[in-house]
Amino acid sequence: MSTLDLRVWYFQDSTPEGVPCREENFVRREVTMPLPVEQTAFLLIDVWNNHFIESWAERAREVTVRVIVPALAAARQAGLTIIHAPGIREAVHYPQLARHTPPAPEPEPNWPPAEFRRREGAYAIYRGPRHQPPGIGFRWNKVIPHLRISPAIEVRDDDTVLGTGQQLHEFCGRHGILHLIVVGFATNWCVMGKDYGIRAMKARGYNFIPCQFSGVGRHSRL
Repeated sequence: MSTLDLRVWYFQDSTPEGVPCREENFVRREVTMPLPVEQTAFLLIDVWNNHFIESWAERAREVTVRVIVPALAAARQAGLTIIHAPGIREAVHYPQLARHTPPAPEPEPNWPPAEFRRREGAYAIYRGPRHQPPGIGFRWNKVIPHLRISPAIEVRDDDTVLGTGQQLHEFCGRHGILHLIVVGFATNWCVMGKDYGIRAMKARGYNFIPCQFSGVGRHSRL
């Protein structure tokens, strides 16, 4: 089994014995992780072609072309499994999704109450900022029908496209994937929070390595 020796940087938020544990004494450290190629996947999270925030979309297009495209090429050259996770609404537009079991409908929870979960009626005052006027619904509604994976990203026939964290988990189980090198947008939202993102998949036990420009946690260069 071939191995990818990846230099992984991380921020050490503690100090050695005898050094005051203060933030100004925290440093970036580096380890080399030998990642078995057959157990490692390159995961692209929500690398979309558009967004309702125009300036965000401009920045994302630049990063996609300048950084993600070369990183994807390096991952292919290294022989890594390539997984595109654009979200279930977007994944349905790609025939590769048919290889996965459709996600089972989630049972309606008993708590919190349905009206509270929807922030309706007496609970409307608790709506988050995106649901307060002017909201984002009218902007998303213009973008969503045309939302796809960025045209700068080549989605090959033998790549994997999936829409849910459960599909990602099942795929990794079938193929023995333990390590997930991730790129995508946006770090503070989708990369961290989606059910195929860092928090959810780390909770399942996977080794997650965000690439350098993602700006969180451990990161590395390919």
